[in-house]
Amino acid sequence: MSQLQHPSSPSSGKEPWLAANLSLFFPGIGQLYTGKMIRGYSLIITQVGLYALSGWLILSQIGNIFIGEILLLATFALSIWGIFDAYDCAKKANPLSFEKLRTSRKDPWLAVFLSRLVPGVGHLYINRLWLSVLFFTFFVTSLLVQLVPILLKSLVFYHVYIASTVRRERNQMPILCMAIVSILFSIIISMQMLFITTHIADSHVITTNEMNPTLHSGDRVIVDKQTYHFRSPQRQDVVLFLPPEALQDNHFRDAFVQRIIGLPGERVEMQKGIVYINSQPLEENYRQGGSQDAFTPITVPANSYFVLGDNRNHSYDSEDWGFLPRQNILGKVTKRFFPPQRMGIVD
Repeated sequence: MSQLQHPSSPSSGKEPWLAANLSLFFPGIGQLYTGKMIRGYSLIITQVGLYALSGWLILSQIGNIFIGEILLLATFALSIWGIFDAYDCAKKANPLSFEKLRTSRKDPWLAVFLSRLVPGVGHLYINRLWLSVLFFTFFVTSLLVQLVPILLKSLVFYHVYIASTVRRERNQMPILCMAIVSILFSIIISMQMLFITTHIADSHVITTNEMNPTLHSGDRVIVDKQTYHFRSPQRQDVVLFLPPEALQDNHFRDAFVQRIIGLPGERVEMQKGIVYINSQPLEENYRQGGSQDAFTPITVPANSYFVLGDNRNHSYDSEDWGFLPRQNILGKVTKRFFPPQRMGIVD
């Protein structure tokens, strides 16, 4: 493989597609590479601020999820603009002679950029058809295995660079560093996402109509997993929980979403569909269905809760299988983010 050289042209310059590749890691880095320091740092700070604000609006119980999602879309749009802007900044920094040199043959950094988007496309760009098909097939079949797509992408875009017949760099250090950083960056992001979904917040899809009219089958909700680290579950909280032992014995494995009605130590009873807590009727303006169910007073054990679905005529809940242990509660359902017309706080 040969390096592109010309006796009357400079052999180095700012690579526009390298700047675009750097901006794929995080907006602003490509601008820093081109020497636009104020522009780069401003973009980085803006992106971090927008991500933090939109995340708070979406995940917090008091934030407006609609505004948060609009900001998240704006942040994504800014990221896309940052890639094109980094390319443009690098292109404008180059003398005309280098731009003529760069555009005279297929650009290896463009091949890298395409491979980072979809493995195999970069090899197609440099006319390596069979390698393109091979890498694309490997990528598609590896999507089910965690971290393998990340490693494969890094291998593919490293290979497409060294396989290019034209390279302006005299060594492979830039592309090697990019491959290593890509792996480390992706692993860090994956670990952060795992931490967030395990300890802070996660999403859940409602699959039944037990919580009508509050939640419908097909609704996507956000589950706050940190609230109950600081306080105990409260009456009328809508919670996501793992099936207790009685349900697991009947082969239930998927998580349930229901509403807390009775707290530890309280006496719960039902008469003609009306719930009584310590002999006092419970006001339930969220309930659906004219249930006439009744059961005699029962006392909720320590570290346990009595839960019911809002759709009382079609709910499989504590009235059927008993009390919910505290350790089975995964978090509080706080917001609905899909469908758009039902977006908002879960009362």
